[in-house]
Amino acid sequence: MSTWTADRIPIWVPPIRGEALDSWLEAYARRLAVTGGEFTRFIGLTHTDPRFMVRRLTSAELDALSRRTGLDSAVLTAMTLERFDGPVVVINPQDRTMNRPPAWRHYGSRSRFCPACLQEDHGRWQLSWRLPWSFACTRHELLLCDYCPSCGHPPPVSAPTRAAPSPPGTCLHATGTGRAIRCGHHLADTPTPKLQPSGAVLAAQCAVNHEILRTASAHSRGRGQELYVLARRVLRGIHHLPSAPPIVGDILDECGGSPPALTVRDEGKDAHNTAIGTALAVIATDTSHPACDEVFAWLGSTDRPRASGRDYATQKIYEWLPAGPRVVTRMLKAADGEVTLIARLRHGTATPAPSWPDLSDDDVRLRGAKLPAMLWPSWAFRLLPSGTTAHVAGFRRACASLMLVPGTTWDYRPAASLLGNTSPKSNRRSLDAALSAAGTDTLAAVLPALARALDAHPAPIDYHRRRTLFTPETVTFDLDAYQALCRRYGWPHHTPVRVRHLRWHLARLLLGADPGAASSTPAWHQRFHYRLHPALHQLLHDQAAANLRAHDIAEPMTWEPPSDWITQPGLPRGPEIVDRGRLAEHAAEGPSAAELARLLDLDENQLLLAVESFGITAPQPVQQQPSAPGRRIPRQGALAPHRLRQLYEEQRLRQCEIAELAGCSISTVRHALEDADIAVRRRRPAGYLEQTVTRAWLEQEYSLKGRSSPDIARELGTRNDAIMKLVKKWDIPKHPTGQHNNPFAQLNVAMSPAMHSVSRTRNCLQRLRHLTAVAEHPTLQASARTLGVNWGVLNYQLKQIERTTGFTIIDIGRSRPLTVTQAGRSFLDEAARLLALLESNTE
Repeated sequence: MSTWTADRIPIWVPPIRGEALDSWLEAYARRLAVTGGEFTRFIGLTHTDPRFMVRRLTSAELDALSRRTGLDSAVLTAMTLERFDGPVVVINPQDRTMNRPPAWRHYGSRSRFCPACLQEDHGRWQLSWRLPWSFACTRHELLLCDYCPSCGHPPPVSAPTRAAPSPPGTCLHATGTGRAIRCGHHLADTPTPKLQPSGAVLAAQCAVNHEILRTASAHSRGRGQELYVLARRVLRGIHHLPSAPPIVGDILDECGGSPPALTVRDEGKDAHNTAIGTALAVIATDTSHPACDEVFAWLGSTDRPRASGRDYATQKIYEWLPAGPRVVTRMLKAADGEVTLIARLRHGTATPAPSWPDLSDDDVRLRGAKLPAMLWPSWAFRLLPSGTTAHVAGFRRACASLMLVPGTTWDYRPAASLLGNTSPKSNRRSLDAALSAAGTDTLAAVLPALARALDAHPAPIDYHRRRTLFTPETVTFDLDAYQALCRRYGWPHHTPVRVRHLRWHLARLLLGADPGAASSTPAWHQRFHYRLHPALHQLLHDQAAANLRAHDIAEPMTWEPPSDWITQPGLPRGPEIVDRGRLAEHAAEGPSAAELARLLDLDENQLLLAVESFGITAPQPVQQQPSAPGRRIPRQGALAPHRLRQLYEEQRLRQCEIAELAGCSISTVRHALEDADIAVRRRRPAGYLEQTVTRAWLEQEYSLKGRSSPDIARELGTRNDAIMKLVKKWDIPKHPTGQHNNPFAQLNVAMSPAMHSVSRTRNCLQRLRHLTAVAEHPTLQASARTLGVNWGVLNYQLKQIERTTGFTIIDIGRSRPLTVTQAGRSFLDEAARLLALLESNTE
């Protein structure tokens, strides 16, 4: 309240606690012995109505009331419904009319009342009586009244058009033909049921006051929606009392009997219906109440009538969505035993927190990018029943596809297609075979939890990108590294089938799944991987890392979600139950998969999943063949010990060069070196060639001089492919198409531009030899007879050389003999000198 001013009314009437604004204005007018309309006009509010002011005050109304009565603007605002706008009531911002509230059909344009409160407070009305959630008076433990018992209408709080002040606590409803005639019933005499002090109705009103009316927020609106939906279901089933729990009858008796049957439009419009529905809704959501589950189950049985063919569990639960997630979660939990596996996964009914699907298609694709096409081996170990005859690859593909179902509206087929599992029927058959052995409970509990954890955590691998980039045909496999490994271990390296298998496994390592669909998964892959040599296993990892680097992908090679992502109890144990050291020890002996599984007390499928998860293989040991009886034939020729030592140690020839000289394989040369006790030279370390030569030198020799890569390789004592790798790495231009190697490059002499151009053409040595011979004869025919070729060939070769040089060398014309031009003489002298140097260098 402000200080006294000249504008302030000298008589002060304070509002009571919780009073509505229109009630306070009416009490102020009675104190001044005027009507409500006269009072509002007196304070300067000519065209206003207290029935609208109690909903929301305009700035002019707020200023006039505060200035003339001395009441603070915050107190005045608290006496209106403005703070309840949205969560509890809905006020039109333009004309302050009341629209349909979020719950019930009590709009707030009229007020309920407590007769005892009106008697004690001398006809003053509470603001909360206008709210649809107010149905009981906690001070006097009475059910609120909606209508005057005399006229049968809701009593108005004020009547601005009256001719005289109204007596407090009377019904001001206009009756008869004249508006000045009022009902006049003393509302304090209205009968209403007395509520039990510790009963469910008063407890429900206290819960509503605390959870909904105390703080008008989004949370309170959600709680109100939950109670409202349940309360409406109560009122719909209230007339089926034979099936109702006993507490329903107790609440009906407490409220004065069963309420009248109302239409859907009038459902819950009065305090009697609201009290019964809300009390039972509060009990159904209070897990500490002894009748909670019983009432909730009864509410679930009061289903809305639906068309035939749609009476299934999820359709029933769909009708409960407006009640909010808590109610839906309880309904889904209760329906777990009635729905299919797809529905259990979609809603997570077997998990601690079931929910209705709320993920978009983009969310599904984002989860799919975190998933390989086959479930990770350690998780498949947990989910695959022991002793099943299911195809493991198909089971893993089916599980990966099913992980796209939780929280979405996707079915199995589009989910499988997104991961590239284009044979869903075969996958489902493998899944059905596994489920027939152990049921669906484990999958229904683990897969939704794992899918939600995958959504909540970042994954270090983008499997969608890998599925786009890598196939057995597109992966890069280093055949040189593989052949070097074969030579080291004495394996045959001309094995296309084995190379195809290795490329397939390389793609599998990058994809985290078998390439292709389940129906095309080869039958050999399990045995091939199980018997894979550790050196080949490491080679595949190195090649996979090289493929990732080639695409600038900075991701780990493999990854699996950790088991601690799922905290719910009952998660089956994974490969950690297998003694890894014992597995490696037994696998080193090369037993069969069945034998190794028996030694470790595992199912064979579990063993193969553990082997894949740990990266341990069981290659068969190499059996040493005994020497054949009889005398060994001594090595001869280039492989004789003294000759081999001379070639390998003194001349420093490579094994491949000795093999070519002796006409045998490299492995034979290697065995001959071992027999002669000749130490094999160690391979040059990585990067050795780059440290030996410079880019400028290689560009000079290869690009400018035109030397061939084999020629340079022979000079450096290395392979041709090593030279070409440096050419590619250093971006040195390769020899253009149609340009040949310069045969004079090894002479290391300067050449004229014309000679340099001719030296890069095809068959240049023969043409130059013919050209120098032609210059010594009077005619082409004479030189052709000497050289033993057709004169047309000589003519063609001469024209080709002249086209390359850009000038005439020999003028054949019609004159006799042939004439050598001045530029041609210099060119022919240079050619003769180079040919002579080349022949002497060869000798």
